[in-house]
Amino acid sequence: MKYELLAVFGLFFCLIIIGIEYLFHYRLAEQQDEKKVNDRQIDQRVKIRVEGIIFAPTDSSRISEIEALTRDIDNNYEVYEKSIAIIEKMRDRFDETESEYQELNQLIDRVDEIVNPVGIYASMLDSSDIYHKSYALRRLADLDAKEYRDVMIELSHDKHRDLAYNAAMALAKFGDAENVAAFLLSIQDDRLYSGRIINEFFDDFNGDRAELAKLLFENCNEYMKSNIIKAISPYKLEEYHKMYVEYSTSKNFQLKVASIKALAAFGKPEDEQLLQIAAQDKEWVIRASAVKGLSLLNTPTALATVKNALRDKEWWVRQTAAKALTSMEISPSDLEDILGGYDRFAADAVKSVLYRKIDSLT
Repeated sequence: MKYELLAVFGLFFCLIIIGIEYLFHYRLAEQQDEKKVNDRQIDQRVKIRVEGIIFAPTDSSRISEIEALTRDIDNNYEVYEKSIAIIEKMRDRFDETESEYQELNQLIDRVDEIVNPVGIYASMLDSSDIYHKSYALRRLADLDAKEYRDVMIELSHDKHRDLAYNAAMALAKFGDAENVAAFLLSIQDDRLYSGRIINEFFDDFNGDRAELAKLLFENCNEYMKSNIIKAISPYKLEEYHKMYVEYSTSKNFQLKVASIKALAAFGKPEDEQLLQIAAQDKEWVIRASAVKGLSLLNTPTALATVKNALRDKEWWVRQTAAKALTSMEISPSDLEDILGGYDRFAADAVKSVLYRKIDSLT
């Protein structure tokens, strides 16, 4: 009897949980539907307003329509952004030299002047909603609202990781190396998080990337150092070339890979010997990176190594070599030898790259 009661109670409890879950999903779907309806209504209303402005018969009626649009916006960032997006879409139908393009550009300026978008986003900083607050920080940075820099610095230390991240990204837009470095160093031990965003910060950084890298290199661990090197290698920062040479033989695998990739990006003739050694490394990632770097040199010895890499046991190295080879100064007879030779690895790798190039042209 006791077990039967427990089974009934358990079943009843499961039914309650299922019911709650159903109600939750139902309400969520209802909210999504409400938002879609609201968005459509906003779109329709804004389009009517914008068309009324564009096709207004007199200056006074145009001014009235602009004022009506700004009243519709009423400090609502979603309505503001939809309004600007619709105007931009209409504007982009015209060439930049056409009068209609210029008029719609002036309309955007006029709306911004009346609405004051900086004020809209600044008011969102008082929100308890982390998403809205984070979004406001990024938009203030886009609008170059440096008067809110101190707020961004404070929020970059917030306990909410997403909020701190967005505040730091806003500071990156301002080129604030010191505070961006402080944020990145604060998360360097979180490998699931820090490694993924280093590239993003350097891409969006509107300041001296070499300075930001220097502040990080002075205090970071080896894991972050390897990620920083990978992030800055496309920018070919000359001041770090010697460091890449030093770490190209590091016992730390990640540092070694990052440094070889960085040297490969430079494509300096004086690095050929290092790249030649790396092309024989036991790790295929390093071999592939070295082959890519050697392809930029176009020396006879570099060409020979790249051709030899077509026979590598690792598919990725063969593909890298094939892609590199088609961009090097290789004679038609050499290409024929590879395609028609007995080495099927080499021939298949080159054919694969050539076919992709042909497909991209058709």
